Amino acid sequence: MPTSAQSLLLPRQLAYYYQQIPNPEAGAENAKPSGYVCGVSGRNLLPEVNFCQDIRAWRARLERAGVKVVKAASFSGRSIRDHIRYARKIGYPVVLKPVIRNTLFEEYIKDIKNDAELEFLFRQSRELKKQKASDLSASPYAMTRLSEDHIDEHGRKFLPLSVRYMVEKQQEGEQLRLIVAFGKVVAVLTKPAGAKQWQQSADIHESYEAVGRKVAKVLQGMDFLRVDLIVDNPTEPANNDNYVVIALSEHLKCYKLISDHFDATQAILEQVAECKMPDLSKEATIHVELSGVSNGQRLKQELTDVTNVLALALKLDDLDEVTGRVHFELSGPTWALASLTWIYANGLGINEVPTSVTVS
Repeated sequence: MPTSAQSLLLPRQLAYYYQQIPNPEAGAENAKPSGYVCGVSGRNLLPEVNFCQDIRAWRARLERAGVKVVKAASFSGRSIRDHIRYARKIGYPVVLKPVIRNTLFEEYIKDIKNDAELEFLFRQSRELKKQKASDLSASPYAMTRLSEDHIDEHGRKFLPLSVRYMVEKQQEGEQLRLIVAFGKVVAVLTKPAGAKQWQQSADIHESYEAVGRKVAKVLQGMDFLRVDLIVDNPTEPANNDNYVVIALSEHLKCYKLISDHFDATQAILEQVAECKMPDLSKEATIHVELSGVSNGQRLKQELTDVTNVLALALKLDDLDEVTGRVHFELSGPTWALASLTWIYANGLGINEVPTSVTVS
C-alpha cells in the first residue's frame, strides 16, 4: 500500500486504503477507498469473493456506508454463556450461524426460542460429524485448521474453540431478494412470511433497487451479488426503520429458482454471462472423472439414485476400487447435468465425497 495511505482493517485479512480524503473532517469511513488488499487462500483465486465469506467483514462495510444490517454479534466457542447473554439482550427468537460461511452452502438455525435450545444447538452445530456441508467442503477461510479440533472427554471432535458463531435477531416480515450483476439489479424476488417459494416481483419501490446498487458499490470488485433483506412492505420507500439486510453472497442460488421460474432463471444467467445462453433444457453429454473415492460401490449406488431422480442416463465406464478413480458418462438436460456435477464438486448432501472432479 502507498506509505501515505490511510487504512481500514477488517476481519479475515481484509484492508482498504484511502490515498486522498475529500473531506478530512468526515474521516476515512466516508471516503471512497482507493483500493484494497486481501489475503487469498489456496482454495480461492478470487480475493473479492472473500468479502462475502466473513459475515463480520461485509457487515462492517455496509454499516459504515449507512446500509442497515440485522442486529447481531459473534462469539468464539470458548463461551456459550456469551451467546446466551446476547440472545437475552436482543430478545428471542434468534438465529445461530457460523461467522465464516461455506462458499455454496449456508448453514443457519432459526426459531431458537430460549436459553436451553440455544445451548443445545450451539454445541450440536459445532460437533464434527462429517454430515454437514461445512465439515465436508471448507470455504476459503472457514476450515483452514490453523488450530486443532477440540476433543471432549468422550472423544467427540468439535470445531476449534477459536471458530466464531453469530447470534442474530430473527426478523419478522417479507423476504426480498435482489440479484445484482455488474452493479445493476437484474432480478427481484419476494417471499411473504410463511411462504415456501420465491415469487418474481416488479411491484417494489425503486429505493430497494437503490439499496442493491449501493451494496454492490460498497463491496468493491464483486460483479455478482445476492442481497437478502427483510422488509415491512416492499412497495413503500426504504428507510432505516422498515428494512434490514440479513444475508449477502456471491452465489446467486439460481438452482432454487429453475423449477418455478425457468424463463426468469435463464434470463438472469444470460445477464450474468453477458451473452445469450443455449436453452437449459437442451440435451447434452458429458464425461466425468472422480478421484479420491473411498467406497466405489457406495458411489455407484449414489450415482444411480441421483441420476434416476434427475432423469439422466448414466454409463459407468470404469470403477477402480484400488486407486479410488471412476469414469462415467452422463446424458440429459443441461440443467440436470449442471446440478449433478455441482453436487459432487462441493460434497453437499452425499456420503461419498471425491477429492477432485473433472468434467469434459
